[in-house]
Amino acid sequence: MALQHQENARRNAHAAYTHAYRVKRLEEQTAAWHEAKRLAEYVTAVRERATPLTPGPERTEIKEWLTFAEAHLQELIATATTPTLPTPPTPSSADLAPLLAQKAFANHTSPRSQMRP
Repeated sequence: MALQHQENARRNAHAAYTHAYRVKRLEEQTAAWHEAKRLAEYVTAVRERATPLTPGPERTEIKEWLTFAEAHLQELIATATTPTLPTPPTPSSADLAPLLAQKAFANHTSPRSQMRP
């Protein structure tokens, strides 16, 4: 019975780890989307500023910058618009330990309390 309880606790900790990992990746994807949106607005503003400039060093430099910024923006857009449900790496015992301890505390149980008669 105790072994089954430990296995259930480990399974629950693993599920909590997977959930936390996916939430973290979701937050990263959201941040990338916001960054892409901000950068797109900025690139558009710079492009509009460069349009009326006469040919010369300033316009050339801005066009080079735009080429760089647009390439970077495309990378961000690809990351932000292709959401995937990530598979977390296999958690180590150290990864699961805080979750197991948290679960034991929430249930007001611990390995020691399970050993008492």
